[in-house]
Amino acid sequence: MDIEHLDGDGARARFSEIEAVYAEAFPGYDLGDYRARMAGLLARSGFDVVTARRDGVLAGFAYGTPLPIGSHWWDGLKPSASEAFTAETGERTFAVIDLAVRPSHRGSGLGRRLLDDLLTARPEERATLATAPHEHEVQAMYRRWGWRHVGRTPGGEGETEPWFDLYVMALRAAPEDNSSR
Repeated sequence: MDIEHLDGDGARARFSEIEAVYAEAFPGYDLGDYRARMAGLLARSGFDVVTARRDGVLAGFAYGTPLPIGSHWWDGLKPSASEAFTAETGERTFAVIDLAVRPSHRGSGLGRRLLDDLLTARPEERATLATAPHEHEVQAMYRRWGWRHVGRTPGGEGETEPWFDLYVMALRAAPEDNSSR
């Protein structure tokens, strides 16, 4: 398996391949919505993609981007969390947006490898991802991989789901708060 990191420009150059895998991995989702979301994501600073090829054919990918200052990612989180938990600095949290593996390559550990390769070198202190509430097997997989469920948020206009379950994983120790010393 050949693993490769791409930035926004690299992903843009291979977008048709990525979109084909997305369509195969998520057959019920609207490709128009996907294209619109990707247009915004590809332009963001810090956008990162990891792809996997077998025999030259794209088998899967994972990508994401840092949450910016003022992000709406945590808006409406139930149960509610403290502002200290939801505050974003633009460098605190990396959001995994999509992890997709062709059905023919599932069950081989490829999804875990893609996600691990995506997150290993990230400078942020934590990562987050969102899943559809009805995706029980996917959520169980993330919990086995060390992700912690933190609550549910409403989907916005044009989102693929009306609600999303949010998960968080520490990537490195949070910086110490020296303000009380």
